[in-house]
Amino acid sequence: MKKLLTLTLSALLLSSCAEEFLTRDHPTATTDENFWNTEGEINTALNILYDQVPTGGFRYQNNTRITFEGMTDNAVWYANFFGEVNIVALGNANSQMRATEWAAIQPVWQENYTAIRRANRFLEHAGKALIEPNLKKRYFAEARALRAWFHLDLMLYYGDIPIVTDVVLPTETDLKKNTRQEVVDFVVAELNAAAADLPTVYAVNDIRRVSKGACYTMQTVAFLNNHQYAEAASAAKQVIDLNLYKLHPSYASLFNYEGQVNEERIFIRQSGNDDTFYRSAPGYLGGNACLNPTGSLVNTYETKQGKTLAELSPDSAAIYKLNPNFHSNRDPRLELTIAYPGSTFYGDLNPWDDSPNNPNRLAANYSSKTGYWLRKYVDMADKGRGRGSLDYMVYRYGDLLLMYVEALVESGQWNHPDVVKYLNAIRNRAKMPNVDIKVYNNEAKMRELYQRERRVEMAFEGSRLFDIRRWKIGEKVMNGVVEGAIDPRTKKPVNVETRTFKAKDYLWPIPAREMEGNPSMEQNPGY
Repeated sequence: MKKLLTLTLSALLLSSCAEEFLTRDHPTATTDENFWNTEGEINTALNILYDQVPTGGFRYQNNTRITFEGMTDNAVWYANFFGEVNIVALGNANSQMRATEWAAIQPVWQENYTAIRRANRFLEHAGKALIEPNLKKRYFAEARALRAWFHLDLMLYYGDIPIVTDVVLPTETDLKKNTRQEVVDFVVAELNAAAADLPTVYAVNDIRRVSKGACYTMQTVAFLNNHQYAEAASAAKQVIDLNLYKLHPSYASLFNYEGQVNEERIFIRQSGNDDTFYRSAPGYLGGNACLNPTGSLVNTYETKQGKTLAELSPDSAAIYKLNPNFHSNRDPRLELTIAYPGSTFYGDLNPWDDSPNNPNRLAANYSSKTGYWLRKYVDMADKGRGRGSLDYMVYRYGDLLLMYVEALVESGQWNHPDVVKYLNAIRNRAKMPNVDIKVYNNEAKMRELYQRERRVEMAFEGSRLFDIRRWKIGEKVMNGVVEGAIDPRTKKPVNVETRTFKAKDYLWPIPAREMEGNPSMEQNPGY
């Protein structure tokens, strides 16, 4: 396999000796001869790998997937950090983006390849540890699966990327990209090999570790995002056939402490949503309200009768646009995901009162710019804590079922019985009616349904950016004026910002520092 140099790797200053040792070969007196000997050292190395799995959002480090919803039609991002999010959303992405002290997307390349290097060091040296053989085999499978996943994550953001399976030195500058297909083939093969040595379940205190089901789910993601739909359906069915995962009975508690330990979790980052209250709640409750839902997302939710706003009369649709949950007659997931004017979740939210004494007035400091606030993953138990300990589900069973449905539809099996079966399961969990098969009676209509269902079910869980790219709808949903709530005084929506989207925006640019340090690296098209 090809080897990698990123200039950023050799410059990293990490917080602990163990972290430094896994990034640089000999940062202190530590050497490979006196490390990699005990189970404790092996676990330390693995835990550092797990700590590089993405967080949900809002941190000053790591891959922050909820924050990246601000690059989609689900939300706008307004904060004095992660300025790249807004730059990308507005269509101004470039390889030189260093807009703020805390960059959002620049570190993804660096941190994922740092994790890959650490995994490679693990796989190269940990074999000498005196550990029970079956346990050692499992540890190696975990490192191998994580290495595959970090490659997959990079591919989702950057497209063609280098495959790196060797520990490389800062002097090696001959990096070239592998094709997307080569990356997918590598990831799938590695996950197959890892799954063979991984358990199906772990004890609760090891819940973040990679399992067989997580490997098959990652394969589903790889195949689906490479438009290999038959293979994606097959991989997803492997997860279903494990008979281990279930939809948590309550969508309301799935994203807070009450339902945090559940049978829906497939792959998580522990405490990955520890900052959500602080970054999502209104200012008067101690939050920053950085990520604000759009009118486009709010208007996507059906009524409780299963009707879209487009299917209603113009007068009825106008009522719901003005008062999103009129007579409590919208998909319950709306109220559990978004706080809107008149919502009581955060208390009295009235963005239309322009009084200086109203901290929730539109566009005030630490207030919403759209008239809507994020509620999902916000638990009032975190009020006043600064940070909590809420986990982030990188993949959950509801996500897997929706990927399975998509794979069936796009492989020409729109009328497969599992399509309606699992859409109904997800809708019924949310207390929504069954799919109306008289309306959704062909491939185009079923595609419309699963895409809408995925948007509302998975809102603010970090998958929307990848969905837009996979469905090639960026030109449609990321161009033009972003609208917020309807101002009752003018009966017109708030105009928040104007976005543009070009073909290049389906990928991020390779960071400038990588381009500068590696003459063999090719920039993504359009940058």
